Parts: sequence; C-alpha cells; structure tokens
Amino acid sequence: MSIAAQDDSNSDRGVRIGIAVVERDGCILVGIRGPDQVLPGLHEFPGGKCHPGETPEDCTARECLEETGLSIEIVDLLYQTSHDYPHGRVELHFFHCRVRDDRGGPLLGNFTWVQTSQLDALQFPEANRPVVEKLLRPEA
Repeated sequence: MSIAAQDDSNSDRGVRIGIAVVERDGCILVGIRGPDQVLPGLHEFPGGKCHPGETPEDCTARECLEETGLSIEIVDLLYQTSHDYPHGRVELHFFHCRVRDDRGGPLLGNFTWVQTSQLDALQFPEANRPVVEKLLRPEA
C-alpha cells in the first residue's frame, strides 16, 4: 500500500512517523527508548520522523537502516493512527516488514529480537498498543 508524499512532515494530524514492525522467525525487532528521548524507557519499534517530501514507507526503511543497520522490505501497512501525547500530536504509520539481506551481524543501537508471544510483557507507548495486540492476535 502506498501513501502519497506530503510537502511537509507536519500536518493537522501531527508529525508523520514511519515505523518498522520487522518480523523474523517468530520474533519482532524491539528497542528501548533512551533517557534523553521522549517517552524514555519505553519499548519501541524502529522508526522516526518523515523528512519533508518523504513518504512514510521511505522514512520507515531509512530509519530502520539508520537505527539498526538492517535493510528491510516493507510487506504492507499494518496500522495507521494519529495520537495526542503531552509533547504533541503524531501521525503514526506502522509497516509490517521483513529483513531484506540478513547476514546475521550484530544489530546497531539498543535493538534486539523478541519472541512475538513476549511482546505483551513489554511497556510500549500508548499508541503502539493496538499494533502489539494485532501481533499477539493476528486472527482478530
């Protein structure tokens, strides 16, 4: 599914964020937000803010490579929502992804592979909960 680029990374729906939900061998790639980040200490999927003119898909692939060192292939749009946090509104685009070229090397940053069944035990930002639920209950 393609989402057209916008002229600006900010809109009425908030700052556009592309997020990679990367799946491999029954595991999902998860990190922990650093102490200097918004929502510190919470778990997260790789992703970040879209640059002006950048599609959420391109942003997701770029951010995943920058944050983890993994080149990914976007399979499809998993979930999209806007959410109001105390720090501002965000427009989140979660994409189901798989690793394009898995050489088995170490991941960059603080990311690790977590069994999908263990996601419910982790603390994610509020807007990520529907995605975690989809991953835990794919038939729903």
